[in-house]
Amino acid sequence: MEKMKKKTVSLLLCIAMILTMIPGEAVTAWADTDASPQNEAQPLEKEPILAYIPLDNRPVNVDRVIYEAESAGFQVMMPEEDLYATRLDGQPLNSNGTPYGDSKKLMEWLEEMDKKTDYFVISLDQLLSGGLVNSRTLYSSKYFDEYQMIDKLVELSQNNHIYIVDTVTRLASCTVGYQGATLETYNYLRQYNLTPRSVLNQKNLTVKNIISDYTRDEQGKKIPVSSQYSKEVSQSLKTRERKLSMIDYILSMDSAGKMKYFIGIDDSNPQNTIQTNEVNFIGKKLGDRGLIYSGADELGMMAVLNLMIDYYGNDVKASAVYFGNTESSGSGSVYDMETVKENVEKHLQSIGVKLVDKDKADMEIVVLTSPSTAILNSKYISQMIDYINQNIAKGTPTIVINSAPSAYGGNLEYRMIRECEMSMLLAYSSWGTVGNSIGLSLCNGISRYLYLHSRDNSSDKADIAFLKGLIFSYEKDISYIRGGGKTLFNDYLTSKGWSASNFYQSDEQVKTVNADLENMLKTSEYNVTVNDIVNNLTDCRYLKGLGGECGIIGKINLNHYSAPFFRTYEIRFDIGVKLSDITLKGFKDSLTVNMPYAPTEGQLTYSLNLYYLDASGKLQKLPCVYDKNTGTVQFATNMLPNFFTDTRSMEADKAESLFADVPVSAWYFDYVMYAYEKGMMNGTGGSLFQPKAPMTRAMMVYTLYKMAGAPEVKGNVSVPEDVGSSWYKPAVEWALENGIASENWEKKFAGNDSVTREQLADMLWKYAKYKGMDVTKGKYADVYHYADVFAVSPQLRDGVDWACSAGILTGTGTGTILAPQSPATRGEVAAMLKRFAEIE
Repeated sequence: MEKMKKKTVSLLLCIAMILTMIPGEAVTAWADTDASPQNEAQPLEKEPILAYIPLDNRPVNVDRVIYEAESAGFQVMMPEEDLYATRLDGQPLNSNGTPYGDSKKLMEWLEEMDKKTDYFVISLDQLLSGGLVNSRTLYSSKYFDEYQMIDKLVELSQNNHIYIVDTVTRLASCTVGYQGATLETYNYLRQYNLTPRSVLNQKNLTVKNIISDYTRDEQGKKIPVSSQYSKEVSQSLKTRERKLSMIDYILSMDSAGKMKYFIGIDDSNPQNTIQTNEVNFIGKKLGDRGLIYSGADELGMMAVLNLMIDYYGNDVKASAVYFGNTESSGSGSVYDMETVKENVEKHLQSIGVKLVDKDKADMEIVVLTSPSTAILNSKYISQMIDYINQNIAKGTPTIVINSAPSAYGGNLEYRMIRECEMSMLLAYSSWGTVGNSIGLSLCNGISRYLYLHSRDNSSDKADIAFLKGLIFSYEKDISYIRGGGKTLFNDYLTSKGWSASNFYQSDEQVKTVNADLENMLKTSEYNVTVNDIVNNLTDCRYLKGLGGECGIIGKINLNHYSAPFFRTYEIRFDIGVKLSDITLKGFKDSLTVNMPYAPTEGQLTYSLNLYYLDASGKLQKLPCVYDKNTGTVQFATNMLPNFFTDTRSMEADKAESLFADVPVSAWYFDYVMYAYEKGMMNGTGGSLFQPKAPMTRAMMVYTLYKMAGAPEVKGNVSVPEDVGSSWYKPAVEWALENGIASENWEKKFAGNDSVTREQLADMLWKYAKYKGMDVTKGKYADVYHYADVFAVSPQLRDGVDWACSAGILTGTGTGTILAPQSPATRGEVAAMLKRFAEIE
């Protein structure tokens, strides 16, 4: 199946073809709705202003918050970056002479913004400590200046809407590469603070008691500290004391509950740790003024989302659908405290979104969790992609979350890019911890939903901001993190002798790195490229209204790439989006269809019923009328817009010139294009594919190894000597370990030998079993229908039988013989791989 890029023109042409094949009248919906110019939306009032002080200057706290707020109709105002930026060791300092934010000037900025707006989202870490990173390093025991600023915030809240974001100090209260902290320091502090403490009951849950138990384990014994790290541990505990005192003070002073709070547990763990009493105390004191949950990076976006919910005053109802079967048993990450389901529910609870059944929901949240059984990975991915596509076809507002990206190795995203109309989603995320992913995707998706729910028309400005947020998540979370871009960047820096965690040398060097980064990501070949993302979205639809209105994305341009904090952890880039000047309407409207029906001779038609199979395969009755005079069945349906053509994604001239030895007229042309597009097979060099050349055993096991996601091997088998240290050694080791291939009678692998047609069939059969596929016999002619059945090696006959019955292996020549001992050509392999993939 080639990339399912459902461009609007293709969609309209497809439906037009369906309707033109039906004699008689075909009306309404897509058929008679002309594309009309977009009208600039009339806002409910003058565009409201959001004054925002972020956690730090990373894009997750800046760019993505701006996209979210603007997509919901708000204007965002922020102080200059220099006032809230974080700089790692060796990097240029801010104008205040420090590597952290300027608390005094930020407070002055807030007081100035009080004259312009009533809406504030404020990071307490930034305002009181100069940012998240610096908050992990402050250990003063006097907080006079901080308390003064908190008093001013409380005063500000009397006549404004204030949303506070804050964090519980992380387990390892330091940052590698900041103020001299090393990875060894980080690991030691994290392990020290992971030691279980005595859990205090509600009565004894006070700041004083919590602090006094910092140094003792759950039995009350002093936790031993290495002399090498005694200073770091002491400072770390004072940092915790300071942070806990700050949140205690603001919650006490805000006794009237004028502010709302979003408190993230930074770098948490589900077991009893030093954070447990802190979390319980804050939760107790917080009451119903906010919520505390795993995750820190999404805090700014969560606060903005809550602001949108309060501003638009709409009760949002959502349903959650999970794939992977571990949503109630696993957290998905060692950095999250709750199960995935609990994490989702806590996030929704914090913003007042109700979880309901699917038939009552405004939107659906589709979540991929860690697989309950590893062998079912592909099945869970396929089920999820099918479900996403069904929702897109129905126009259901959908948010997609991959809560376990490491468990699937980027395979979900690889297939989504090629099989889903991703522009029609409300949001997607697989960023950071599970809590991060949930928070970011909910914020983007629900903010957009609220805006669309409140307007008859969406403005171009809001549309562009929404699309920027969507593009950013696809480009960073998928192409860069999951698709291979980050690996390329790391390799590039390593080749230059620069650190991936802080590559800064000079301003000129950074300019060179940024230019090379952009060129690398735009021109290199890797699993999911920048161009894959852009091509998937360009000329495609996006939700412009909840009644079925769709806008069309025009040109997308990504440039000015850079790496925040001068490390490869994430990237920033500018996004340019142009919109088409048309809006499609009637997405959810029904079509009226006149379908010819001629009764057989003698058949009476005083009663005629029409049925269809729904997505679950269940028979459903469709109301209809039979007109005897015209001989047509008349019915209305909104199912026809779900028909899409599945066409190759390459332009015709590119495909036709890709390989000089693969002419369009050749029987193997479509198969080769498919195998190449899906990343199953490449050319042999020099614009050649060599479709008639034999496929070697080495090539074949390497192809299957790549299809499996290049999994790590356990090293439980010995590799034949003739494999040596060849390029295909990992594939051979994997194939032998999983019983997909075997040695020959000479105890050699014979990688350069041609793979025979029967060996290929047998390998695919064993690979299917490895992937957990159904390998019962199919509907096609089995091996015993061929004249040379007994020429098949007895030990390979079961695999060949299955391949024949599944339609993967077919006869040659006149179609009556299998020629099992003949070498399989590269063209034949491409054909068999396509047939195999289509049953998968």
